[in-house]
Amino acid sequence: MNIYVLSELSPLNHHIGWSCSYGLTEVLAETCKANLLYPRPRGYRSVAEVSGRPNVAKRLWQRYSKSWYQLDQLPTLGDGPNILLIVGLAGSFPMTIFTLKPILEQFDLRIAYVLDGFDANHFEQTLSSYLDHLFVISAEQAELIQERLSIPTSFLPLGFNTLPQPYSAHRTIDVIGYGRTQPDVHRCLQQHYNQNPQSQRLYFHSTFKGGDVHDRQEHNTLHNRLLGLSKVNLCFEVSAIARFCGQSPLLYRWLEGWAMGCAIVGKQPFGQGVAELMDWPDSTFELPDQEQEWIPFFEALLADERRLAQVSLRNYQECRRRHDWRYRVKSMFEQVGLPVPSQLQQEIMQLQQSVSAVADAPTQAKVLAADAALESVQSQREPVITKR
Repeated sequence: MNIYVLSELSPLNHHIGWSCSYGLTEVLAETCKANLLYPRPRGYRSVAEVSGRPNVAKRLWQRYSKSWYQLDQLPTLGDGPNILLIVGLAGSFPMTIFTLKPILEQFDLRIAYVLDGFDANHFEQTLSSYLDHLFVISAEQAELIQERLSIPTSFLPLGFNTLPQPYSAHRTIDVIGYGRTQPDVHRCLQQHYNQNPQSQRLYFHSTFKGGDVHDRQEHNTLHNRLLGLSKVNLCFEVSAIARFCGQSPLLYRWLEGWAMGCAIVGKQPFGQGVAELMDWPDSTFELPDQEQEWIPFFEALLADERRLAQVSLRNYQECRRRHDWRYRVKSMFEQVGLPVPSQLQQEIMQLQQSVSAVADAPTQAKVLAADAALESVQSQREPVITKR
């Protein structure tokens, strides 16, 4: 079986917004020996700049021209079966299938997987003649696409490449927040912890504007390291963001937080099928609605070191048990009737074995230390009785 992947995550793409597809690309290349192809956009960018309405221009160009992406070189297909997989964040990215038009009929199966929210009403209708199956990250989205275009469409949640990630019970960052967050929550934490000279806690947050980095892999390594040193990671559901069209799927920041052993604080997504993806105890701590309750809430949670230690290890284990990209690729292949590559099967077994083998001695030591500290505090509060 030969797998060819049209990927939106080209080596020239240094935007951290595409980080969620980085691990998937790694897994596909390593376990499925996938051939990675990187189409690049053309044409519509200049139209968008002239019109000043990039979304409208983009859709017009998409509708009337099937060549607004280009591929520098067509791949040489093997003896077969030849499988085409299109992976991107943009709902328009499956249009890159037309960069392979001269050899498109030679593929035995053509699949697309869109990793972000998009408006189903703007999904190109002509793709129904070319795609054999479409995967999306929202169950509601899958139903809309299938009803509108009759493309076989399935809900496939996002994943994370958990296998290479170590676990650490040693955490020095109290709260981490990055990228899109709630401005009021950010302001509250920044003022109370970072601007307050009396505070001993650290709220680590991003201060950049824009998403490009010098080296994407270097950034991912640093980001995972920071998460691995953090007690709490802020995450908020996204139904109010335009591109999600009122839907509330499980997003990547939950997965990377769990995978690195963070407790998640924020607002839990409520999309169809999401509750089953995060149904273990304390998978998310719901932030109170009232601002005056936020600091007392964080203080109570951060002071409960024993509970945080248990949540940290549990989140790490559950993410490895449920949400690795290898499970998603296996599910995809099974749904479209493809054999699961032996390397993928082996790494899934390795992953499952690692869950039970995670050494919890550091966590147990931290729990015992927290208990000892609590006993010490309680003993200091007891009145001293002296004999007369």
